[in-house]
Amino acid sequence: MVKAYLRYEPVAAATAPLGVIASVDSSISYDSSGKHLLAPVLEKIGVWNVRQGICTKTLISSSSSLGPSLAVTSIASSQSSLFASGYADGSIRIWDCDKGTCETTLNRHKGAVTALRYNKLGSLLASSSKDNDVILWDVVGEAGLFRLRGHRDQITDLVFLDSGKKLVSSSKDKFLRVWDLETQHCMQITSGHHTEIWSIDTNPEEMYLATRSANPELRFYTIKHELVDKRSMLKLNGPKVVGSENSSVQNKWDVLTLFGEIQRQSKDRVATMRFNKSGNLLACQVAGKMVEILRVLDETEFKRKVKRRIHRKEKKFVKEAADVNGDVNPSTGEESSIPTLTGHCYDVRSVTLSSDNTLLMSTSHNAVKFWNPSTGSYLRTIDSGDGLCGLILPGNKYALVGTKGGTIEIIDIRSGTCIDVVKAHGGSVRSIATILGGDGFVTGSEDHEVKFWEYQYTQQPDQMYHALKHYTILEIMTDEHRVNKHSKPLMVSHVRTTKMNDDVQVVAVSPDAKYIAAVLLDCTVKQSKRKKKRLEQMFKSDLDNAFENRYAPKEELPKERAVALAGEKLKEKLFTTDSIIDALDIVEDELKHITGHAV
Repeated sequence: MVKAYLRYEPVAAATAPLGVIASVDSSISYDSSGKHLLAPVLEKIGVWNVRQGICTKTLISSSSSLGPSLAVTSIASSQSSLFASGYADGSIRIWDCDKGTCETTLNRHKGAVTALRYNKLGSLLASSSKDNDVILWDVVGEAGLFRLRGHRDQITDLVFLDSGKKLVSSSKDKFLRVWDLETQHCMQITSGHHTEIWSIDTNPEEMYLATRSANPELRFYTIKHELVDKRSMLKLNGPKVVGSENSSVQNKWDVLTLFGEIQRQSKDRVATMRFNKSGNLLACQVAGKMVEILRVLDETEFKRKVKRRIHRKEKKFVKEAADVNGDVNPSTGEESSIPTLTGHCYDVRSVTLSSDNTLLMSTSHNAVKFWNPSTGSYLRTIDSGDGLCGLILPGNKYALVGTKGGTIEIIDIRSGTCIDVVKAHGGSVRSIATILGGDGFVTGSEDHEVKFWEYQYTQQPDQMYHALKHYTILEIMTDEHRVNKHSKPLMVSHVRTTKMNDDVQVVAVSPDAKYIAAVLLDCTVKQSKRKKKRLEQMFKSDLDNAFENRYAPKEELPKERAVALAGEKLKEKLFTTDSIIDALDIVEDELKHITGHAV
């Protein structure tokens, strides 16, 4: 039985590819003329005539007959008749496609070659392997120039920039690295990919760099060249530079800037991605049996297509709105268009209008945005902590945002900052409702509580300094009239709490502020009458205040040209009057209650 194998000679295996057209461990490439296709066939290289569809040549190294044969792992062609092939042992061979001979062999890598790329002139060759290193070769001198190290995992692809002055490498460590070949150092590390980067390529004009990872999207980066960098360096000290000095220096050296992403139809990872010579097509070879071809539009086609798409969407939206709502302009008889506001990166959790309908606030996962509802224009974005509900206070100067963490964020709309964060509930704040005709609001939370709050505006520091501008510095800085510049412009205080049976989803207050409705998670609506302080509680608080004032130091008479807080006595009188009116209302309610029980 063993002697039966001696009937077959191994010479046939050296001349025939045994039915293999192309190996799966390597990529294919065209030659410089575009008439022949170079395909790896295990340890050989097949040269195919594209028009005739036949294999015209089979290239094999003479050294493979002396020892064990190694598979071809990468192929790259230059502008001339030369092309390079990388092998599993780390060696690189330079071939002449016309003659079909091996010109030279380069050995420096310690692992299988993973990527090869020529520059535009064909004088330099960049190679990478599984040893995580990049080696730059001089093709004319047939020698290695230097080695670039920095990646922590296998390098997958390479591409030259700026006529061979820069090199971009991608790796399985999820990073892109831009190398300056003149100084032989890494000048930029670009992150953002969540999985391994498998292929990169640039268009012929080197305006954009396309990258592909295991995720189902293509990422595009804009490329900054040396001429653009020199012009931008002249503008670094100009008034258009925004940010700190560190950001300006960082932008000075950045070569790649994220431009955008495109979602692909296939969810399989891309093995190879290449532009054509004209740059209007981008082909993506998927790991399965599919090749995706994307068309790259120029600026004129892009504007025309976007305009047509926007017009089609607006027409469809107006038609649907007219069918559902019947929105028709009575003066012209035409359908009125409703503006669509886009800008949030995550789901919108809530929207609220101001009391005068001149301001719209929307909350999402990490941001609060303000809009002009009449024009639909975007006004401002403020960072927030997962806002679920919101409220714009009267005057359109401040806004309240209830968050998932159980806090209430106080936002200054004019400055676009969060001035205070109040811990309100033990669970997420689901709803905020204002109390009309009063300085208060109600919150509902998933901790089974409905809380009542009051807010009070404090005097602004700018107004206090404006009132003191006619006095000397010594008079202003006295202990009696010192200005507290760090006081909060809006103070929020908790009044009382009402317990519910389940999570509170929505709260609402009646226009006369007498009734409050709460929607619970158990599909019920609780309605209650708004309670006020009883007489004994008010009398007790008044006695406590009188006892404290008895032992408090007496106020001295103001000196000549001294400054006091205007309106303090008047505020105390108004507060006392309101307390008396509230007490009379409570007495009237108690009498009605007693009369009803007596009957």
